[in-house]
Amino acid sequence: MAPMRVGFIVGKDTDLVEDAKYVGDASFLSDMPDMYRVDPESHEYLKNCAEGTKGFAHADVAIPWYIKKHYGEELEVDIILPEDITLKRLKSNVVNYIIGYDVINAVFEGQERLQQMIKMFKGCGNLMPSWEVQDFIYYKSKYMTACQEAGIPMAPTIFGLKDDRTPEKLLAEIEARGWKTFVMKQSFMAFSLGFRKLTVEKCKEDPNILKEYFEEYEDCPEFVVQEAIEGFTRNWETRCFWFNGEFLYAIANKAAVSTEDGAECIITGDDIPEEFLENAKRIGREALKVLPPLLTPDGQPVGMTLIRTDIGCSDSQIYDKDTKWDPTSRTFFLNEIEYGGTTYFIRHLKFDAMPLWGKLYAEKSFEIRDKMGLTNGAATSNGDGQPKMKRARTDSGVLKKPAGNNVKSAGNTVMKKPSAKVMAKARARREA
Repeated sequence: MAPMRVGFIVGKDTDLVEDAKYVGDASFLSDMPDMYRVDPESHEYLKNCAEGTKGFAHADVAIPWYIKKHYGEELEVDIILPEDITLKRLKSNVVNYIIGYDVINAVFEGQERLQQMIKMFKGCGNLMPSWEVQDFIYYKSKYMTACQEAGIPMAPTIFGLKDDRTPEKLLAEIEARGWKTFVMKQSFMAFSLGFRKLTVEKCKEDPNILKEYFEEYEDCPEFVVQEAIEGFTRNWETRCFWFNGEFLYAIANKAAVSTEDGAECIITGDDIPEEFLENAKRIGREALKVLPPLLTPDGQPVGMTLIRTDIGCSDSQIYDKDTKWDPTSRTFFLNEIEYGGTTYFIRHLKFDAMPLWGKLYAEKSFEIRDKMGLTNGAATSNGDGQPKMKRARTDSGVLKKPAGNNVKSAGNTVMKKPSAKVMAKARARREA
């Protein structure tokens, strides 16, 4: 049997494996082409940098390269860089795992690029997780509403949908709920951009605060507005990693504003307080149940790929009239759900996670292969020479390499991925 062709969509620059903190053996990366390494200064792949630039491998390329080295007889690995994504390329693989670049990244490259990506991700029919799962997570109102209905604790929340929101209406809703301080977030956004922590008092004194926010982010499909949880920044936020619905590991982080040295603190393994870990696992396990089922390209149920659940902690009074949390004890709540393109934190772990991730993605590919009855690395034919899977449109316009700063395309300003300075400011704003 010929190897099964498996794609990995990459594009990380914040999840190093070639790093002094990594406890594993990185020698398997010694023969990986430099084109997949990232320059820490420009955050560009070395293939787009001046000759002689030194770069390092991140988790998204390290995982498929590990699979290539250890499972190469059965799996043909196709590492897909962001600028190389085409519908034809995606459909040439039996399955494509998103472990780096995704639609959220495309948001920063303008509407034209974003719509191309959505069209291809919807049309290829063989993404893992599927477009249905991605869409459910991208639109925070979808999974948050499902979690609320399932009784999963969450911060009091109001959704501001694009076609049904005004600053005046939002402030009236917030006042009616009894909030004093609140945070503004967005769906289809990353890097803490669009995050604001505001008070009702100041917004009433100066209506322009919300008005300017609404104008700046008028194209955002939905605002996610939550009562600010005072204990969130001074307690551990515990992030649990799940695959096939099974718990793998967790990391916990505390905001820089709450640490003695003013730097974000990350802990893992048995350093995470048991109370925080067990409650994070309990809530995360319930959150997994609200997700849409994951299906193979031909429609058969299969275990869920990577999901990360982020759990916060409240330890003081909140003012929402409908939420009765005891201010004298800790209340744990779901903050966010993320999927395969998230940060894996491999260099922070006390164990070598590369064999684990390599095995999980390889075995998931074998599971899909067996369920689909694949032979010779392709799906069983429908009789027309095409794989027996969901049929998608075959148009496959080649995407240009993401544009640089302040470029305009088809009348749409292209957003550049935030610089380290912008990221630092965004984090500081979030922690304030």
